[in-house]
Amino acid sequence: MKRILLAFRGFFGILFSGKLSDETAAALGLSRKADAPPPAPPPPPAASASDGALQLLAILQRDSRLLDFLMEDISGYADDQVGAAVRELHGQCREALRQYLKLAPVIDGVEGTFARIPASDPSAVKLIGNVPAQPPAGGILRHKGWRAASVQLPPLNLRQDLTVIAPAEIEIE
Repeated sequence: MKRILLAFRGFFGILFSGKLSDETAAALGLSRKADAPPPAPPPPPAASASDGALQLLAILQRDSRLLDFLMEDISGYADDQVGAAVRELHGQCREALRQYLKLAPVIDGVEGTFARIPASDPSAVKLIGNVPAQPPAGGILRHKGWRAASVQLPPLNLRQDLTVIAPAEIEIE
């Protein structure tokens, strides 16, 4: 009978006060632990390389609706309609890129003229055409290439889901 009474005291003590009374704990042979400080919140997850790419894609979507345009089937539109849409999209994307990136050519030369392959970073150049086993010192520059001279993206909010590039929009009427 004593155990049933002890069980009731323990049950109702935890139910109403969230803890066992000192006498119930002593009767059960339990001792109190010293109050530990609350656990520290977990650190935010570390940023990965793909986070910056997703952030830039989200900026291009926010400022120019680039993904909406790319994901839409435009085969049913006339060329002049697509051209008009692309002209506006081009300007908006260009402004968004200029705001957050400073781009510079990999080789600052005139396209269509001879250019040397940079010895300091051969991976910055893609050789095209009839490339021999031993690459030559240079060739005709067909595309200057692009290099990010500086990147000034806003700080990432690692507490939000970065895979959501553009949230869905729901209008409440």
